[in-house]
Formats: sequence, structure tokens, C-alpha cells
Amino acid sequence: MKFSEDSDQAANYLRQAIPTMVKHSIVPNPLNYTLWYSYFSDAFPELNKELDQAIERYGTCPAKVGENLFIQHISQLDNEDEEQLEAFQKAFSTMVNNLSDSIDQTAKQTNGFSAALKENIDALESHDLGADVAPVLNNLNANASAICDANDQFQGQLSAAQSEINALREELEASRRDANTDPLTGLYNRRVFEAIYKQFMEEESEDDLTLIMMDIDKFKLFNDTHGHLLGDQILKFVGKLLKSECPESITPVRFGGEEFAMLCPKCSLEKGQEVAENIREKLAAVPFNNKKSGAKIPPVTASFGVAMKKQKEELSEIIERADKALYAAKDGGRNQVQLAS
Repeated sequence: MKFSEDSDQAANYLRQAIPTMVKHSIVPNPLNYTLWYSYFSDAFPELNKELDQAIERYGTCPAKVGENLFIQHISQLDNEDEEQLEAFQKAFSTMVNNLSDSIDQTAKQTNGFSAALKENIDALESHDLGADVAPVLNNLNANASAICDANDQFQGQLSAAQSEINALREELEASRRDANTDPLTGLYNRRVFEAIYKQFMEEESEDDLTLIMMDIDKFKLFNDTHGHLLGDQILKFVGKLLKSECPESITPVRFGGEEFAMLCPKCSLEKGQEVAENIREKLAAVPFNNKKSGAKIPPVTASFGVAMKKQKEELSEIIERADKALYAAKDGGRNQVQLAS
């Protein structure tokens, strides 16, 4: 979905799209707006040809034809390509926001035009006019009334479209949250983790960046002993702990299974060690018990590996170094923090 226009260009395309849709009795829903926005932006030349053919053949663009054209020309997605899916979602979200603003502006403008036209006709009728002018005025009045009625009808369609777009915007926001969030812990997932690192690299920042890898000790044994339901409760607790103990600049994510990661911008290796030690101590000090049996559970602990980014280092490389430090912490007796070389 390739839209890179500024706000003025986008508004111009939408101003052209609306009268065209009215002219051809095309329902003003988000999909049709996107089609005709695309038409006037000339983003997809083949789409323009097929829309012209549809109008020529049907006098409108039937719903099924519009859906097929959208899928064929605008989405053009490989569902296995996460970057492409994310780019589409962002572009479509921007499109929805533009549509919402445009509909609101258009509704206000057309309401103003309609009211002004009615006032002008009423003013003319209040004057004595010659016999030769009266029929012209009557025709003008009839045509103007028809225009106003059509406008009122379109206003209703715009209101319905606005409601649909608002619902779509909420759905897009929810789907974006779902795509970026681990459902169990509420932390961001590895996708966000990778995006943050990529952005840091693209900015070519001179600042330090430290990675903390964290793994809950003997978690498989914990699950085998106490059950997966209690294991999930431990993971949820760790998620809350990381949210509360990580400074605002640090992004904790669930890396997978019982492993977590924290990207720490503007953070030295020593500072990263302090953050990890604080989390390690807080976790180890929390008393847990089995609510069903009332039995106390041995302290839940975690091991940590901390690595600071080297110049031009790829994400996979810093993860590998932090993981090695994490394994050293495990081999050294667990419940400790080790620094990467």
C-alpha cells in the first residue's frame, strides 16, 4: 500500500473522490473511499483502468467488484511477510484517519452550502418578481430543493460512513496492540524488540545501548511440579514486575517461553547490571504459595546476562553475547547476573 502524500495532497485527493462517489451512487464506506482515493492519487494505474471500465459497464462500482479490486491492487500482501503486513497496517491506519477528518470537513461544508442555498432562494421569493422571472425562479427552487434533498441523503451516508470508519479505526488499533503484545504477560513481544533495535541502528546513535537477557530458573521443573496454570501466574507476575521496576526508557519484552529481554538505551554496562540486580533481588524476595493446597513454594529466581552493544553490532550478535553471559550465570549456580565480554 504505497501512499506517501502530505496532508494537503491527501485532502485534495479526497475532495475529488467524494463528488465522484456521489455522482456514481457509490456507498461511502472505508473500502470505497480507499479505492477512489487511490484512483485520484494515481498510485495504481491498472486499478484506474479497471475502475473506469466498471463505471462504463455498470454506471457505478458494485460492492463485489470493489472488494476484488481492493484485494487485487491495493492490499497485494504476502501474509507471511511481517514487515509488509505491518507497513500495510500503518498505511491503512493513516488512510482511515484521513478519511475520518475528510468526512467531518465535507459534512460541515456541504451543510453550509445547503443552508446558504435555501436562504438565498427564500430571499428571492420575498421580492416581487416579473411574470417572466417567476417560472425561472420556480424551476430554480425545484432544482435547488432536489439538490438539498440529495445532500441530506448523502449526509446520512456520510454519518454512517463516519461511524464505520471510527469502528474500523478502533479495530486497527486493537489489532496493532494484539500484534505487538504478548497476551499472557501484557509485555511487548519480540517483534517490538526487533523494531526498537532496528530504529536505534537506523538513527546511527552514538549513545550506549545495553541488552539484558533474563531467564526464570528451573521453570520446566516448576511447571512439572506445580502445574502450568501456576506457571502462567508466575509469568504474569514477572511481566508486572518488569513493568514496575524498569525505568520508562527501558522496554521489557517477553522473548519467548520463560525468557525475557530488556533493551536499555543510553545505558552503560554497569547501569544495565544495576537494573538486572534490582529485578533479580525483587523477584527472589517474593513469597509464593499454592492457593489450592496452601503450600509454600520455594522462591522463584532468575538468571541474567548483560551485554552492551559494540559498534556496528547486529542484533543477533548482541543477543548471542548476552545469552552466553546468561548461560554462565546458570552454570555458576543461577540467581545471579553475569556480564558479557
